[in-house]
Amino acid sequence: MEQNKIAQLIQRYADVYLMMEKKVSSMITEKLDKELTLDQYYSLRYINLHPGCTSTDLANVCNVNKSAVTSMTNRLFTKNYIVREHDQADRRNVHLYVTPEGKDVVSRMEKQLQDLVRSYFEKLEEKEMESFIQTYEKIYQVIIEEEAQSTNESNHKG
Repeated sequence: MEQNKIAQLIQRYADVYLMMEKKVSSMITEKLDKELTLDQYYSLRYINLHPGCTSTDLANVCNVNKSAVTSMTNRLFTKNYIVREHDQADRRNVHLYVTPEGKDVVSRMEKQLQDLVRSYFEKLEEKEMESFIQTYEKIYQVIIEEEAQSTNESNHKG
């Protein structure tokens, strides 16, 4: 593909991505339990899907530092949405679990998000939805592979 065409496509992608990300984040925030930020919801959802994960796991997935995760998990703990359990073999390791109250919040929010996304996906044909998701997954996989390659290269330099 010629460079000019690639540049145009990148510009279109950037325009659409930035507009959609801002709009969708705003709509999701409106739908969320008013006590949770979007980042707190994502963290609570991750912990729910990965019971027993650690703050380090969460920091890696959310691409933030551990102090940011500690602050976020403290707020979730204070709201009684998560509990912390020390590892029996190594007390320095703390595992995170969602409480029944936290599970209720996640369940309610998931339903609201599904209703929101469904309202847009229903305007697309099944083939368009599949293609959209497959393309998005493929781009994500490329990003993950490049991050892994970059990490491996930097580890071999030291």
